[in-house]
Amino acid sequence: MSSRPSPLRSMLRLVARGVQARGAAPVPEGTAPRRRAACERADIRIAPAHVRAYARATGGDGVAAFLDPHPAAPPFYCATWETALALEMFANLDAPLPLGAMVHVSTEMVWARPIPAGDAVRCRVELDRVERTPRGLRLTVLARNWLGAGQLCCQGTSVFMVRMKDADSPGRASAPRPERSAQDEDAGGWAELARWPLPAGAGRRYARVSGDYNPIHLWPWTARPFGFRAPILHGYATAARTAHAIIAQRLRGDPAALRRMRIAFRAPLPLPSAACLLLNDEGAEHRFRVAAPDGATVYAEGTYGGAG
Repeated sequence: MSSRPSPLRSMLRLVARGVQARGAAPVPEGTAPRRRAACERADIRIAPAHVRAYARATGGDGVAAFLDPHPAAPPFYCATWETALALEMFANLDAPLPLGAMVHVSTEMVWARPIPAGDAVRCRVELDRVERTPRGLRLTVLARNWLGAGQLCCQGTSVFMVRMKDADSPGRASAPRPERSAQDEDAGGWAELARWPLPAGAGRRYARVSGDYNPIHLWPWTARPFGFRAPILHGYATAARTAHAIIAQRLRGDPAALRRMRIAFRAPLPLPSAACLLLNDEGAEHRFRVAAPDGATVYAEGTYGGAG
């Protein structure tokens, strides 16, 4: 992809500013920034070869549309530039963010139309809310993507948590868990849709196609200073694998048929390990879980909606 923002460069700027600002006043208390912080980039262009590499790194081999000579971008492909713009926005805040592990809490996406490779895309990310919690600083980010002609392609709301040293259980950086849902109470109706062997290098492989080199995802020695015993898989990599399996096995291989998806991360997914995607189509909505093969740990859960 040409003209793609660099998450690595943005992260380095964010860390450098945090180090320089040690001892300064942190991001102020409150549920919303005093002014709407935002970052926007136009003329983001997608290279077909990069789309195919991304699909292979995120379990999208079973979706032929992602491997075509002129592929459409996979549903969560926009995260490869949204992450960079969000980090750039964080680095430019009036008050610096505290240094600490930044973990992905949840994402809710709605897709209006696919993004064809080669088309120019405009993306805007905005900081919607800043909240202090016992676990750290909770950041809610809105993102929208348009084609060059102005058609909205997709929009999403993502929540991230920056672990703070004075948060409860210092030294144990774990993803904040959402409130328990009805899924925790029912035991029936779940069927395995996919099983993923995740090698130790799965985080590094996703980093190479996304540019997201957050150290908690790379090696044990880079994850440990942030409280993780082992590297953990990127939240967007988990979301992409889930979306690709649903498209391949529930939506007839049509990426445009996936219209909305919400995913909440309940526990870090350590590397190496294995994970299963479970689906429950009973009831009014389609639900899923990403869990350990023995079912002892649920790493993520959510819902999706499709056309047809």
